[in-house]
Amino acid sequence: MNSNIKRPSFILHLTEVIRAIYQAIKAWFFMRSYTYENVGKNRPILVVPGLMGTDLSTKMLRSFLSKMGFRVLGWEMGRNLGKFQDLQPLTQKVKNFHEKTGKKVILIGWSMGGIFVREIGKRAPESVNQLITMGSPFGNIHAPNNAKWVFDLLNKGRKELPEFENQIHEPAPLPTLAIYSKSDGIVPWEACMERVEDDLHKNHEAVSSHFGMGTNKEIFKLVLDRAAMEFDLV
Repeated sequence: MNSNIKRPSFILHLTEVIRAIYQAIKAWFFMRSYTYENVGKNRPILVVPGLMGTDLSTKMLRSFLSKMGFRVLGWEMGRNLGKFQDLQPLTQKVKNFHEKTGKKVILIGWSMGGIFVREIGKRAPESVNQLITMGSPFGNIHAPNNAKWVFDLLNKGRKELPEFENQIHEPAPLPTLAIYSKSDGIVPWEACMERVEDDLHKNHEAVSSHFGMGTNKEIFKLVLDRAAMEFDLV
């Protein structure tokens, strides 16, 4: 575990909202002018929002992927409060989606949502095609960040789960793309990467605020390119 990870700078944190709004405006124009093709072939995708986020926060990304021919669902569980007990019903939802479509599900998670989808990949790899995380600090959830106070407030009085939390950094046995940004003002980018890259597990840097990852045209393209790749692991 890298103990030298520092909290994102105050300037990056202070400008998060402004940068996210700018990125959303650019993404809106990008989506209006983009030439859509059916590259998804109705393959299932489930997108999980970040801490305190709802499906509204991922609406633009889901709309883009739907227009590209994917069958896209939000997590449909209200606001993500970072409750680890949500993993059980969410895992069952993925299994049901797999059974209904007959195709393994592509899981996309933003921030805390990325930690969730990685865990689902470990619990139900037979139902998952691949994982994509966006600004998810799975590499070190205890590293200094600007979101911990929110998580602690929402999970006041929760029991420590060391056996679970200490293995979060371990990769799922599935193709995984970890998207990180060095201009992330909420979580340290070093914690959002796979520790070891190999044939299955890849990292990719993007230029983005943390709050704007779900409305960033560069990330849209990264996610699309990855989701369009065919993986058929036994």
